[in-house]
Amino acid sequence: MDETVKIEREKRKIRRKKKRQRSTIVTIMILFIMASVGVVSAQTQGYEVFYHGESLGYVQTSSVFKSAVDRIEKDLVACYNYDNLHLGDGFVLIPARVEDPMDFDTCIKVLNSKGIELYVNGASVMLDGVKIGTSTSLDEAQRLIDAYKNINSDKNIGKLECVEAMVPLSDTKDFSTMLADLKTHTK
Repeated sequence: MDETVKIEREKRKIRRKKKRQRSTIVTIMILFIMASVGVVSAQTQGYEVFYHGESLGYVQTSSVFKSAVDRIEKDLVACYNYDNLHLGDGFVLIPARVEDPMDFDTCIKVLNSKGIELYVNGASVMLDGVKIGTSTSLDEAQRLIDAYKNINSDKNIGKLECVEAMVPLSDTKDFSTMLADLKTHTK
């Protein structure tokens, strides 16, 4: 019996040793995985900036991009003298690992060099549901309608209205061009 007890104790001792080894291996693997995840997430995280599917580069934070857009819009407002001007739509920021992010000034240079379309909170002038043209503001569109009604007070004009819309600045027309277009549509 003594010999059997010794053999049983040896077997238990070996089983405990194997169990400790497995536990140690699992613990080491878990620590390795956590360290790997920590290293990967410690790498610089940021955003890749796309404009209509074209990559413009990387920024560290979305606020860098938004600040650059705000600065450009502020400069454009001063240049065009419209307070409702916006840099084009179609921007997408996708989270990505960043190795060489653009700083604020570089982001401004890249955005300025891409020929991004400018938009304005304007208005479309509609005559009986047909779009005559777009102006740079709702007030200007309303002034145009009022001026046209004053000029043609004796004619049956139809339903003339303005609808607020975000439009490309290149699609807008000045007051005199819109008035001429309106006259040709009502003849």
